[in-house]
Amino acid sequence: MIEAMTHPGFLLIEGTCFDAARAWFRQHYPSHQAVSLLINTPYAAIADTGPFLLEAPQGSPMQRDWWQGGSSLDQGVWLSSRLSPAKLLLSLQRRLKVHSTQGRQYWLRLGDAGALLRTWESQAPWPPGFWHGVDSLWLWHRDEPLCAWKNTAPEQDAAPTSIGFAAPIVLSDALLCALSGGSEENTDV
Repeated sequence: MIEAMTHPGFLLIEGTCFDAARAWFRQHYPSHQAVSLLINTPYAAIADTGPFLLEAPQGSPMQRDWWQGGSSLDQGVWLSSRLSPAKLLLSLQRRLKVHSTQGRQYWLRLGDAGALLRTWESQAPWPPGFWHGVDSLWLWHRDEPLCAWKNTAPEQDAAPTSIGFAAPIVLSDALLCALSGGSEENTDV
């Protein structure tokens, strides 16, 4: 846990965790700006549903509350990253839509800690370069922070900026099933 607290951090959380998410963040964390991953995309009309990325510098109220646990923030994902907020936002936007090995397109709920915890429990690997710019990914598990994934090559990018929002990232059936909570026999997630 100490390693993640020394790097700049971000909270990635689904807007559906709160009624009127933007207003909730303004009320409880006025020094933090909630930026929707859907902003400046073809889906900006539904940007208020999130997921939201919030920068949480060292010593900030949001950083303190997430790491202490016991709050609504536990439903979010902590990302340790040295990227600027703008670069991390663009990187995550390129990972919202993915493809299955059969060519189907899916939306990922990247800020859903429950879905990401299932992937950790299943040990389904992420493709190289998926978590571009992210040094480590943390979730709450059994009342304590868990480093669910440590990136050995954060500079590797499976979704180059030249491709834009329609990056062709392919996730394995095992990973898609873990994310959806389904079985591998039913990969229609």
